Amino acid sequence: MKKTLLSIGVAVETDLSNINKQEISTLQDLLYKNRIIVIKNNELTEKQFCDFAHLMGEPIPYLQKNYNHPEHDLIFVSSNVKQGNTQKIGVPRTGGYWHSDTAFEEDPKLITMLMPKILPLKSPRTTRFIDMSSVYKNLPLHLKNAIEDVEFLHSGRYKYKVRPEDVGLDVSEILEMIDYIQAPVAHPAVITHPYTKEKIIYASRGFTIGIKNKGLDESKKVLNELFDFAEQQEFVKEIQWEKGDLIIWDNRFLAHSSGRKKAPTDDIHVEVSKEEETMMYRITLKDGLPLTEEKKIYCNNNN
Repeated sequence: MKKTLLSIGVAVETDLSNINKQEISTLQDLLYKNRIIVIKNNELTEKQFCDFAHLMGEPIPYLQKNYNHPEHDLIFVSSNVKQGNTQKIGVPRTGGYWHSDTAFEEDPKLITMLMPKILPLKSPRTTRFIDMSSVYKNLPLHLKNAIEDVEFLHSGRYKYKVRPEDVGLDVSEILEMIDYIQAPVAHPAVITHPYTKEKIIYASRGFTIGIKNKGLDESKKVLNELFDFAEQQEFVKEIQWEKGDLIIWDNRFLAHSSGRKKAPTDDIHVEVSKEEETMMYRITLKDGLPLTEEKKIYCNNNN
């Protein structure tokens, strides 16, 4: 198994059609220690992609079925590909904001696998990452104190993609529907990785909407300062995609955003119409480890 260090993560060359348990264990160890692994030169079918996901953990279909592949529901499809009068597969323009996949769920799926199917011809397709353990290490003391032993609230409500069947609903009704499907959840603001034991800020501007038991103004002030700090260029790393790549990352460590390039216009509707065709497959999975290592509570037997 040949390995090459990247600006973030490590590139690996191995044949996924003939992989054994020991190599899977090696990939998992590389993933936790490097945050990201990019497996090169593997053109997988949908079935092969799903089969490999089962080797790496327990893949779980996304909770909104309109995102999922019609024949392989484990695969979340991000696609703006036009297919004539036939029904489009998946949802366009996903993930163009900082987030950690499924953080808004009670039981987040902590490993993401992404595979390009159609890449833009004119502009490279990239994904940007922020290592939130590095952010934690460099965080000013007053911010560390502000987020210690608190819980952040997470929701996908503000990133919901409006569907044709939502026409006629007002914004409050759509938000109510979103909360019914998946109500906001609380997770520790600072987690300890169960494998590497590193401390990590588990938060993102896209999905983190507040601080539990804190007022709106206080929550907004702390979170805006936190995200302004985390999103500084010194913490942002970018990976450029190639056909045959399969990228896997740990959502505990990483916030990410698509590197989608905007079309040269100030009109969002014109911008969308001019974007190049792209299609990406994604599978999220459980890895058998918890979100955070549980804190050990020691009791004094004399009390």
